[in-house]
Amino acid sequence: MELTKRIAQYVVNTSLEDFPPEAISAAKAAIIDCLGCALAGSKEPLADILVNYVKDLGGKPAATVIGRGFKTNATEAALVNGAMSHALDYDDITVVTKTHPSAVLIPAALPVAEEVGASGRDMLLAYLLGFEVACAVGESISPAYFDDLGWHPTGPLGALGAAAAASRLLGLNEEQTAMAISLGASQSSGLRQNFGTMTKPFHTGHACKSGITAAKLVKGGFTSGTDAIEGRFGFMRAFSGGKDYNPEHAAASLGSRCFMVESGIEIKKYPCCGSAHLALDATTMIQQHETLEAANIERIDVTVNFDPPRSLIHSRPKEGLEGKFSMQYCLAAEILDGHVGMSTFTDEQVMRPEAQELIPKIEMKRTPGFEGQISWTEPFNVVEIHLKDGRVLTEQAERDSVGALRGATFDDVRAKYLDCASLALTAENAKTTLQMMDDLENIGPVGPLADLLGG
Repeated sequence: MELTKRIAQYVVNTSLEDFPPEAISAAKAAIIDCLGCALAGSKEPLADILVNYVKDLGGKPAATVIGRGFKTNATEAALVNGAMSHALDYDDITVVTKTHPSAVLIPAALPVAEEVGASGRDMLLAYLLGFEVACAVGESISPAYFDDLGWHPTGPLGALGAAAAASRLLGLNEEQTAMAISLGASQSSGLRQNFGTMTKPFHTGHACKSGITAAKLVKGGFTSGTDAIEGRFGFMRAFSGGKDYNPEHAAASLGSRCFMVESGIEIKKYPCCGSAHLALDATTMIQQHETLEAANIERIDVTVNFDPPRSLIHSRPKEGLEGKFSMQYCLAAEILDGHVGMSTFTDEQVMRPEAQELIPKIEMKRTPGFEGQISWTEPFNVVEIHLKDGRVLTEQAERDSVGALRGATFDDVRAKYLDCASLALTAENAKTTLQMMDDLENIGPVGPLADLLGG
């Protein structure tokens, strides 16, 4: 069977009972984490701009804009909510696709579920289906897509996942779902060159909107191909640079594997690019047994598991958003402040003299012998801090590679949610929404949850 039609068959016919309990639990944690990130992101400057844009457009008040206290149509709510979910770069990642899966799935699923009166159980299933579709396709395209061709992997794959989730919630049949996936594929986009600006989180919002737009148009009678993923001029070949892609492998993976368990959801501890996290962990370990003074540091060598600069493209950042995509600034902030949090990435913090003096002393390099290989081949980063007294402080941090929920416990996710939600919700509403999401498969229609998330 052709891949796009196989995806449609999978999306239409799979039930929540087809997923193991571990996958369902991790998906719930991912939803909680993503909506917490969206609530925190609702206070970012990008949210103000997008909200003003959407309000100017008008639209039927059918879906909640998280943390902003109003409703609009589902597609525009998805645009804003998706961008806000990724605004802080605090949202989850998954290994197999090196993407931010939840920020392109939950902000797409929630407004559609709210609009059609779907249940929390329906939304949970839509999320899992979108996740599996994006992972099956992503695992089977060329490594060049992730490393060399300039694409932001989250955006294009996110449009496919969002289309799958929206199609299920809107009740499309197999042919309609195949067309919606194909129409979503034609809207896929996102360039790494815009990292460190508001455009990176726009990629996630655009993916959410694209998926819903595709499903809604097809439901209304709009037509598209039914082979846009595997075809000679389709998604996989285009985003692979014309080679090293395998539609048959993707088709065989759907339903026979569970990517939620195999690839997992990795919860972020720091609100910055995930490519800096292992090095931050290693630096934190050094600080646990050594008091670091910037004035005593000669240089810092960071051995990373990707060919620099990749996502960390700002070696000399001048503003807060650039700092999120700078290994140099992230480590400088950790050393200077003893932590990296939401207050780390302001223009003032990045430009403070002590940070700007330390930044040029920090250099990234690939693990010797792994140059030119696929990113994340090695599961570790190494930080070497060379002090002026001749000592070298070294630590290695490894990525958690087992289980569906990685990098945090469910209780850690709950605590992170309450911390993020406190920026936009009352303490009572933050607690209530968390309780509802803890019991997501049993809460009935998601409308009341969405209303509370509106702030």
